[in-house]
Amino acid sequence: MLSDLTKCTNVQEALEAENEAFEKYIRNDIDTNKIGYENACLHTRACINRLPYTYSRIGAERYARTWRVMNAYDYYETQREEILSGILHGHSVQKLYDLYEMQNNLNVYIRDLMQITVSEGSIVYQKRVSFIEMLPFIVALVSIFAIILALVFGSVLATTLTRPLKTLAKGVKDISDKNFDSKDIAVANEDEIGELVDTFNDMKHVMAEHINTINENQLLTERVHRDELERVEMEKQLNLAQLDLLQSQINPHFLFNTLNVISGMAELEEAATTKKLINSLSHLFRYNLRTNAQYVSLSQEISILDDYMYLQKMRFGSRLSYDKDIEEGLDTNSISVPVFMLQPLAENSIIHGLAGKEEGGSVSLKVYTENESIYVEIIDTGIGINEDKLKEINSGKRIKTEEHTGIGFTNITRRLKSLYEESSVRVESSTDKGTKVIICIKS
Repeated sequence: MLSDLTKCTNVQEALEAENEAFEKYIRNDIDTNKIGYENACLHTRACINRLPYTYSRIGAERYARTWRVMNAYDYYETQREEILSGILHGHSVQKLYDLYEMQNNLNVYIRDLMQITVSEGSIVYQKRVSFIEMLPFIVALVSIFAIILALVFGSVLATTLTRPLKTLAKGVKDISDKNFDSKDIAVANEDEIGELVDTFNDMKHVMAEHINTINENQLLTERVHRDELERVEMEKQLNLAQLDLLQSQINPHFLFNTLNVISGMAELEEAATTKKLINSLSHLFRYNLRTNAQYVSLSQEISILDDYMYLQKMRFGSRLSYDKDIEEGLDTNSISVPVFMLQPLAENSIIHGLAGKEEGGSVSLKVYTENESIYVEIIDTGIGINEDKLKEINSGKRIKTEEHTGIGFTNITRRLKSLYEESSVRVESSTDKGTKVIICIKS
């Protein structure tokens, strides 16, 4: 009722505002007044359109009076625009008074509508006033009933839901405290709560078994890890022992033959050659016996290889030749390599590759860079290696009898990888065509 009355009041106020805007505009037709007038007209139309206009709800009399307001405003609207256009163009203003009469009629119509709306609302209120007076008692009775119902429901809820959930929460806390030995939770519920509790008990047992398994696996892993550390340490010690063995190893035949060559040259030549032989041999002995470091510069390794090959050339004479090709500008002093990396490979080439050939052969050293890696190659023209043995060497397996590679190849490979993880050592060879050992150093 208040809503309908408010809508009627809105129409009345909108009509008054529109009339004021109309008067202001016809006295002074500036843009500001024009805009205010147009907005007032739109507001009045919107208020009229919001009036209740459903016959079944408002009844015959209100419907008729609402229809009269709407139609009167429609006619007034057409006359207003026509009269306003004539006044603004300087024509007769006689019809302006007719327009004022229409405005008065509209105000009368909307007041009649407001009066009938108030009257009908009063009648409805009188019919329902007895119910409204009884409403507080009804609300009180409903509230008392609701309180009783809430108490009963709360008791049932506590028995069937709250208590089992509290018990379940205590069980969860026991698990969070890593207490898996507590008794299983028992409830009388046979509904979803009961199923939840049974599932929780099963989960507790599974978790206990899983944690025990994890603990056992952890102990086993720690034991395996400890054994692995011990094995790695033993291998490290073994590698150091092999290195010490390699450094202290002196080939008796090599020493005997070398000393014979020095003795013979002392008789046939002047002292310069003898001096060079003795110096080369002393350098080799000093490097072998006094080098405690595991890694040296590549230039030191090349120097020792030169001394060694000089001694071997004096031993084999014209049957052995040696040459080296080191890339120009390569700083071999700044490149670290495992100690005794080159000499054992050259020794393998001579002993297992060239010694068996009557005509002898050559040993070459080649050092160069490619794709940001350093390559060191020991190349001989010896008897080569058969295909099966070559596959075994390059597979990385430990070789029980290293016929061509000697004791140094496996040791060199491991020590090089300990210094440069991505380095590699491989052998290329074919029978009667020689052998090439390729060392790739990736820093």
